[in-house]
Amino acid sequence: MMSALRAFAGAVARLFNRRFRGFRVVELAGGALLAALVLGVYFFKAGAGAEGAQIADTTRQIADEQRRVRLLKAELAHLEAPDRLERLSTQYLGLAPVPPKHEADPDTLGDVARAPQRAAP
Repeated sequence: MMSALRAFAGAVARLFNRRFRGFRVVELAGGALLAALVLGVYFFKAGAGAEGAQIADTTRQIADEQRRVRLLKAELAHLEAPDRLERLSTQYLGLAPVPPKHEADPDTLGDVARAPQRAAP
């Protein structure tokens, strides 16, 4: 077992001392690893920038939709205003509030139900 460990240590030492065109192989491998890491960080950062732009675009779209919702709510409040509806119903449909003589009490509902129906004008 000890001889196998010594053989492995010798192989590693030879690998560290081996040279290729004046550079040790370990230095070339380290440089290649460093270059790969730099490129990887660059590509990840570029991808994150693209996603950041997409998030900013989506946030802008959400803000636009929120403005539209507020505008539509304001328009709905204007269209459903009671005084406006009363004015339009009087102007175009000839409707008016019920006069007090046509109101019924809970005590007189039975009489109103038994009364003969009149034809609508």
